[in-house]
Amino acid sequence: MRVPLAVVLCLVASPLALAAPRITFDRQIAAPHDLGDSEEVALVHAIGDNVKVEPFITRFVEQVNRSGRLRMRDARGESETSRRRADALLSVKSFTCDQRVGGAEGNAYDVDGKRVRRRFVWVDSTCMARIDVAVGRQRSSFYVKGDGTSPRVVELTDEERNVALEQAARYAAVDAAERITPRRVRESILLDDTAPAFDEGFARIDVGEYADARKVWERALATAPRSPALHFNLAAVCEALGDRKEAELHYVAARQLAPAEGRYVSELRSFLRRTKP
Repeated sequence: MRVPLAVVLCLVASPLALAAPRITFDRQIAAPHDLGDSEEVALVHAIGDNVKVEPFITRFVEQVNRSGRLRMRDARGESETSRRRADALLSVKSFTCDQRVGGAEGNAYDVDGKRVRRRFVWVDSTCMARIDVAVGRQRSSFYVKGDGTSPRVVELTDEERNVALEQAARYAAVDAAERITPRRVRESILLDDTAPAFDEGFARIDVGEYADARKVWERALATAPRSPALHFNLAAVCEALGDRKEAELHYVAARQLAPAEGRYVSELRSFLRRTKP
């Protein structure tokens, strides 16, 4: 049976036609302990009552550098002049770890494969530290913590104790890195394709030219100032470009012009939540 060409073209194009038009962008979230505009970070001092302070420092530096947002180095052996070239100076203070032994009954198998009841023990470790921060003349501090545990064994040895300490120091270092490292979150907003000049603007978004899309829709707004769909799309592209003030104005306008449109209401609420200081 011969299928009309128009039907074949429709079937081929249908996945594209059904694809939801979206704008996607990365949003940066400030770290809990924000270092401002700092890019170069130097760790200049470290003291502690546990030998795991060194693995803690090594992992701390590695974890910060892995993020790609900051560049951190262990500058304890550097001169004062070299240290001053960093934007932020960090000092690890009061690094300490403690351990607690736990125990419980459990099932095990003897050499003959029979199930028996035995008492197992393990070690829980916690490492904590205070980290002092100097950014210019500003001084601040924050605290970090990491927990670790050993495998369950019949008899504890130094190996199990060390495993628990290593874990605790590592997780404390991860906690420290996350406290000062900004992170990026990928956002994706479904656009309204009923807006005036939608196709022209979205063609620019499709190739990553968000600023050009904004210009297209701002020109369209001059002739259709009361189009809620156009305000909504402008809000999304302004947010993608980092213009939060204009984004909020357009999100609010879209909601006011079409208060019954649930998408406009929910996206404004989400915008306010994700841009909350």
